[in-house]
Amino acid sequence: MRADDQFDRSIIRLGILLLLFDVYLTWARIEKAAPTSSAPEASNFGRLAQQPIGIQYIFFLVLCALSTLAFHLSIRFLTSSRLSPLHFLGLLPTYSRPNSVSTALLVSSSTKLFPILMVIWEYDVPAAARSLGWAVVANNIEALKILLDCGYVPAAILAAVGAVSRWLVARGILWAVGLEGLDSGWETPSDGKAFWSAIGMAREWGGRLGGL
Repeated sequence: MRADDQFDRSIIRLGILLLLFDVYLTWARIEKAAPTSSAPEASNFGRLAQQPIGIQYIFFLVLCALSTLAFHLSIRFLTSSRLSPLHFLGLLPTYSRPNSVSTALLVSSSTKLFPILMVIWEYDVPAAARSLGWAVVANNIEALKILLDCGYVPAAILAAVGAVSRWLVARGILWAVGLEGLDSGWETPSDGKAFWSAIGMAREWGGRLGGL
């Protein structure tokens, strides 16, 4: 991150890579979760699947872009806005470098790229999704804790609010097009489990450090 809080080009490229990879994973997961039917036009996803490939790609690109934007904006608001509830509650001082927050989130979310190994080796997909979700949330919490110089509780609250914001936006878009019954993200089903697992690990680490 530059001194003027501007994004470095390498971070922009990383963000684009994560977004495009998220599009691929989300598209593949929704296709797999969609119910099969002998008449594709009978379901909303079937009608979407019958659209030109470019239209399908734009849909999933918008879905992932807006949900990712919600994730970052919600955390940036809580860390850098004077109207942040965390600021009023005294849990977190106002952080004046919001782009640094997004940079930390992007770098710590690079774990999302690990499923590319499934192109080479076969994995148990549900188990891989749970492990990936746990790793991403844990990395986000640790990155926020280090950057903001705060405790695990404020960092975990930020990560949780970001995950919920992303989930709500994705669900809203899917609901708008009639796909509300489908899973929108690679690690979405495990976000809650991953979050509480990360909290448990943070408490365990805190207990160990306190005993030193």
